[in-house]
Amino acid sequence: MHWVMWVFWGFIVTLLIGCHLVDFLTGRKYDFKEQEKSLNQNSAGSDTLREVARHDQQNGPF
Repeated sequence: MHWVMWVFWGFIVTLLIGCHLVDFLTGRKYDFKEQEKSLNQNSAGSDTLREVARHDQQNGPF
């Protein structure tokens, strides 16, 4: 069972080093902040809200 520990922690360390290496090589150009939505996404969101509101008005409270 000792080898399982080495495989597990070796995988974790390899993953962390790989993440930092990719981050360094790409010049940290990846930004994980919320991106601005496209016009198509905004339109789809509006259509969905209108459709939900239409069903709420047609079905009544019960």
